[in-house]
Amino acid sequence: MFLDHSIFSHSPIKHQKWGNFWAGSTLVCRKGTFMLLVVAFCWANLPVMAADWRCGADIIAGDAQTLLSTDPKPVWHDVQLNIEAVDAFTAAQLPGKSFRLADIAFVPGYEDAARAWLEQASANKVSITPLAERSDFLGRIPVRIEDQVIGDWQAELLAAGLAMLLPESGQDVSELIGIEDAAIKNHSGIWSDPSPATAYYVVAVDAGGEKTPTASDAIGRFAVIDGTIRSIEHQEWRSYLNFGSNWREDFTIALDATLRDAFANGEDFQDILQDWVGQEIRVRGVIENRGGPYITLENPFWLCLAR
Repeated sequence: MFLDHSIFSHSPIKHQKWGNFWAGSTLVCRKGTFMLLVVAFCWANLPVMAADWRCGADIIAGDAQTLLSTDPKPVWHDVQLNIEAVDAFTAAQLPGKSFRLADIAFVPGYEDAARAWLEQASANKVSITPLAERSDFLGRIPVRIEDQVIGDWQAELLAAGLAMLLPESGQDVSELIGIEDAAIKNHSGIWSDPSPATAYYVVAVDAGGEKTPTASDAIGRFAVIDGTIRSIEHQEWRSYLNFGSNWREDFTIALDATLRDAFANGEDFQDILQDWVGQEIRVRGVIENRGGPYITLENPFWLCLAR
């Protein structure tokens, strides 16, 4: 998956069907390609990492683990992949099939480094596990790819900061969340950019003395945002998570009725969401300008609470 360059510029956001957009778009290194490639392979055989965040099913009230996809999947073994693009792979022994890595996206400015990593990794035979019953609208099957030399390709790319986590498959991504979090803290790859105009990691509001760009700097772009919820406002069809004292200017996350009910899982959504006030939140999405920086949450796995 690759996020379109247009989302990362300060251009107006156009409404579109995001489900199709994520399935067919691409997220990308003009600099440091060799260094990033070396770092990526140094992370081979990563240890299991405990995430500091609870996301998606982990923060849904009650027993939400049943929402995760646990059906056994077929696996293609000993496959030699051809890298057609960072988000499109083929294999001679699987004619007519095209694949892309599920739950991650490649970002503008880092595509060359990610492509170099994939080209080197493709020297190894791999196991491919499909994570969706159907191909996306470009004919690609979202998959997990592993080999005995490198390990899990998603995990390695995230650890090196060559990709961004973008959960979509309904699988348990708690380990990947921990790996990406470590990459953010280590300023690896895409997370090393401190420029307000291009950074992929920002904070909800300026805490004073911080050099990290804020959500206001990233309006019109896709980003990962950290902040603390100060208040919540409920309306009939939507709830607003506010990160400052003035909701007309400060960062806000909007949950539609379907998502807030999903988080409540049959319980009172106002009681469930009220427990979030004062908690640190991590969210990802396109930051719009609606009086202030604003995200409409697209997927429950795109929102996390600090443990």
